[in-house]
Amino acid sequence: MSSNVIHKTDEPSLTFGHPDSSVTELNIVGLHLRVYGLKELEGSDRPLAVLIAAHGRTNSQKNMITFSQGILGEVYAKPKEERKRDLLIVTLDQRNHGNRITDRKANLAYDENPRHLIDMAAKVDSLLSDGGAQDIQLIIDFLAAYLFPMGEKKVEEWIVSGISLGGHVAWRLLREEPRIRIGIPIIGLPFESFPKYMGPRAESLNIPFEPPTYPPSLVPVLEGDVDHSNYKGKKILTIHGGHDKLVPLEKGLKDIEKILDAVNDSEGGKADIYVDDKTGHAVSKEMVWKTAEWVWEYGLRG
Repeated sequence: MSSNVIHKTDEPSLTFGHPDSSVTELNIVGLHLRVYGLKELEGSDRPLAVLIAAHGRTNSQKNMITFSQGILGEVYAKPKEERKRDLLIVTLDQRNHGNRITDRKANLAYDENPRHLIDMAAKVDSLLSDGGAQDIQLIIDFLAAYLFPMGEKKVEEWIVSGISLGGHVAWRLLREEPRIRIGIPIIGLPFESFPKYMGPRAESLNIPFEPPTYPPSLVPVLEGDVDHSNYKGKKILTIHGGHDKLVPLEKGLKDIEKILDAVNDSEGGKADIYVDDKTGHAVSKEMVWKTAEWVWEYGLRG
């Protein structure tokens, strides 16, 4: 299994030909963010929806430029009179990625990194550890204070999307962060599905999926009981490539179906699966368009 993952999120076609929106650099106590669409808010009295978009393994927030610009372009092409909220998109370098790299080997797959499962699980789980301000929660807590210190704008909806590793993060946030009510994980699986696809990934390289590859201490972290009631009332679209061999939908389908059942049986909940049968472990124009439509329908139209 290749260690270098290319998600094709920097293709110009993903912007759908829309002009680029503004990009504002922001640092929250050392966490470097890019905020898309801030200058376009001038003169608008609408409240905000904020989409936090997480990149994939071995990528960085630089790979999320066209993804972010494409979504903004698509939603702002919709009728303005139907828009109840404006949109900002925020990207960041995930742990040990981009400008935050301290150990390049930790981002590689089993063929070059025997701790691949441990490192992957830690990258996802570190964002949501109990106690202390973690990356995504830090953004939710402080973004408005940095951007609108006079209270000029109110954030009414927090949305999360992510690609591959970022899709895993999106699933984890949807489960653990009640302030995020809308999510679009892309070519990623729920945290509890990790052993179901990381095991076969190891075994395909003749690496036994047992200690030390799968340490006993990780079993309760990855295979503990899941409270599906955490998903109730949320709006979730999970997006997958029909030919994805790296993170196959079928390895997480049972877990996803349990989540979708819990969401769709709840008041105000809406969950669905979209599979692009022309795509593997990559991001297609159709995936970006579906993401933009979900953001528009549930984040901006309200």
